[in-house]
Amino acid sequence: MTDSYDPDKRPGSRSRLITPMLALVAAAGVLIAVVVHGGPRAIEPALQGAPPQVRQLALELAGSVDSSAKALLPLEQYVSSAAQSPTYPHIVPTPGKTVHAKPVTFTFDGVQHTVAPTVDSSVYWGARAASRDALVPMGTSPEQWSSAYYRAFAEDPAQKATIDSACGQLRAIARRDGLDSDQYLELIAKYVQSITYDKKSYASGKAVVRFPVQTVVDGKGLCEDKSLLLSALLAHEGYATALLSFAPENHMAVGVKGPGATYGETGYLFVETTQPTYVSEVPTEYDGGMRLYSEPEVVPIGSGTKTYRSAEQIPRIIQARESADAAARSLLARAKRQQLTYSQATAVNRKLELAQEATMDLRSNVVDQKGRPVGHFLDRTQAVRWVRQNAWWL
Repeated sequence: MTDSYDPDKRPGSRSRLITPMLALVAAAGVLIAVVVHGGPRAIEPALQGAPPQVRQLALELAGSVDSSAKALLPLEQYVSSAAQSPTYPHIVPTPGKTVHAKPVTFTFDGVQHTVAPTVDSSVYWGARAASRDALVPMGTSPEQWSSAYYRAFAEDPAQKATIDSACGQLRAIARRDGLDSDQYLELIAKYVQSITYDKKSYASGKAVVRFPVQTVVDGKGLCEDKSLLLSALLAHEGYATALLSFAPENHMAVGVKGPGATYGETGYLFVETTQPTYVSEVPTEYDGGMRLYSEPEVVPIGSGTKTYRSAEQIPRIIQARESADAAARSLLARAKRQQLTYSQATAVNRKLELAQEATMDLRSNVVDQKGRPVGHFLDRTQAVRWVRQNAWWL
């Protein structure tokens, strides 16, 4: 069997599609060379996808300048002026064909659920059409524009009805099953973790950041997309949450406030979004050998105050899982040196079975040689009970 935290060699998102001021000025210089030699009509193809401010200014200059030397300085001045008011991605509802959220079916504490929020189609198409560029004033620090950039996706008000709907369905499950606040947070996380990881998009290298409403409708996403959705849902429900952005590793996760082992100096408990894991559990290694090593950028989302209080239970679950295999091998070695009765052999075999269950059911990502899931992941409440009753080696 193999252990995989991500089905795609690396868990990463994609390069940030942010165009800070310095990049705009550099791009402007390139456009001017085309402007001088071709005029407005000739540069139209080159301007496809350019930020609106640069597009407009370049077209105006194309019809009036006669040398790049004369054009470059005015364009820098115009762009600098335009950039004094930051512009970040935002949704403008746009008419389009009717779309629906892709239903996500998952199991929580042994009970199967399906969540499919209602979606305003015009918001979805507006999200797809929205620019992924940001225009920020010269001198804005990377931390400032990066934080504002991601909050623009998670907190865009046009998505409120979709987030309301998703949380309404999840809240109904929590009420019906009598979940407490920590279990409710785990339920929300399990919903997002169960959304398909977009392997095709990652492999293409051309993915762009999805707004949460897109992830809900598409029914898939990369770590960045799923983390934006989870943070938006948790913030809506009043939890103190943040995005944890690991730029060097090209990965993103979610943080939640609460007592326990927070990640590094962030002050937040770690929540993986690529697939089901326990709150505060940090993968030791991702497929392809990637490990998290950097101190992430922390981007608080919303203003919630509710915390997660059960993180102290997670180390024992992980300890039971990680020590099971060694305990089983030691038991088997001792048994082979003895002359066992039938009842003794039966007892040994049962202990070996329990150790194997721990290695499979206390993690969500065990697959066989053909990549098919093996075992049934036990959520925290079930896992604590299972360890207490069955982990003979602790």
